[in-house]
Amino acid sequence: MSLVINNVSKTYPNGVAAVRDLSIELNPGEVFGLVGPNGAGKSTLLKLICGLLRAESGTVTYCGEDITGAPQSAARFVGLMPDPLGVYTDITASDYLEFFAKVLSIPEDEREVRIGRIVDELGLGPWLSEEVETLSAGWQRRLALGRILLADMPVLLLDEPAAGLDVSARRELLEIVRSLASDNRTIMISSHILPELEDLADRFGIIDAGRWRKVHGDNVFFTRKEVSAGMGTQLLMIRCSDPAAARLALGNSGVEIEADDICVTIKPAGNDEQTAGYVNKLCSAGISVYEVSKLHSGLSDIVLDILAGEKK
Repeated sequence: MSLVINNVSKTYPNGVAAVRDLSIELNPGEVFGLVGPNGAGKSTLLKLICGLLRAESGTVTYCGEDITGAPQSAARFVGLMPDPLGVYTDITASDYLEFFAKVLSIPEDEREVRIGRIVDELGLGPWLSEEVETLSAGWQRRLALGRILLADMPVLLLDEPAAGLDVSARRELLEIVRSLASDNRTIMISSHILPELEDLADRFGIIDAGRWRKVHGDNVFFTRKEVSAGMGTQLLMIRCSDPAAARLALGNSGVEIEADDICVTIKPAGNDEQTAGYVNKLCSAGISVYEVSKLHSGLSDIVLDILAGEKK
């Protein structure tokens, strides 16, 4: 029951090649993190998958059925939560869900049960009688997700679902997305909020200028386990008495050095001999060293390093 995108390309009438020969296979229960800079082709890829755009070449299939450029066929399997959401704001949250249940032709005897299940799942109960325009951005996004879930699709495409939310609301929404995958749904989520995405997705792909970027060897995808195991460049963190002075003291070491109020961070970390050399330099400069530790890069650093490497 996999979703297969095979060598898909899309060029807009203005000549911009938004997606170039992309392929991927997504499996039930998988959360795939789609990352990349603005204008990389992320939203275009999502629209190609759900049939809102027609590719010049390549195919999109679900369970072997070709849904390429066919929105009605794709709508039987794929739900898209777009950015921006496009919610109706002058009706109540209850009327909003009821309206889309009718649009989806959900039988009347099933409608109440299905809406009730989604309301419980998303915690929308206290807000059903409120007009949509009075809801916070976080609750509007939950409501928009509820609209998508009404269709009960096995594949969900989420375009920047946590955009504009505070840290707490982002975390809550992404936890809901994780629970949706546990129901054996396939989820592709496009997001610029990489720390939260790092904890959510099982696998990642970096798209830039319409192409997958290679991450190691010829591989264009990598997993959360690889990130946790230290796939990226190691960082050296030195907590000291004067980080600003420490940055100056280490400035000619040929590495990237950043300082905040607590420590200096050196990238790459280097070996133990190099670490000892940094500490000796700081001590010689009269700077007290309190703690030295090595850290693995997170998803944000990995993505930035790969994109920077491609541009060199």
